[in-house]
Amino acid sequence: MTSLLRDTLFEIQRQAPSPSKDYHHLVITKNEVTLRSWKISARAEHRKILPREVKKTHNEFLQETMMQRPLEKIFGKDTMEYVVNLCRGQFDLIVRIPDSLKIRILSFLDTQDIKQMSETCRAFQKLCSTEEFWEKMKPRKEISVSAANSKSSCISVKTMQRSQKVQGPVWMRGRRNILF
Repeated sequence: MTSLLRDTLFEIQRQAPSPSKDYHHLVITKNEVTLRSWKISARAEHRKILPREVKKTHNEFLQETMMQRPLEKIFGKDTMEYVVNLCRGQFDLIVRIPDSLKIRILSFLDTQDIKQMSETCRAFQKLCSTEEFWEKMKPRKEISVSAANSKSSCISVKTMQRSQKVQGPVWMRGRRNILF
């Protein structure tokens, strides 16, 4: 499953907190952690300072708390926890798999389960909100209880499947154009 991982696992850029104007770029790859820093200052003596780059393997990064503390101040506690987990080999694989495979997996779920899955993270929310997703979903045999029980129902199963395929489920119709 780790063969699905890209070379770059995580990448973030941020300006250091005030009063500093320094700019930092953190890249986590399969094998190493790279921190690039640019000193930004109006003072003439700081203008000749070149950008700095520090590369550490995952094990070195986990052992050195001297590198982790400033990164936590710059990028935040949640980001640092995520980076440490990546360095420990705890990957969020379900989010990293290709969209075509996610759609294939989600095609086995009913619409309520898809709704709940779309509420778990932004990646699934974006995926479940696309037209491509609903076009590739298998037509469902989801018939409302009233339509299944009534013998005089004029709506056929195929008509319901077609309308659901084109429009998506009821809970998604109002959310189509809304980006979160």
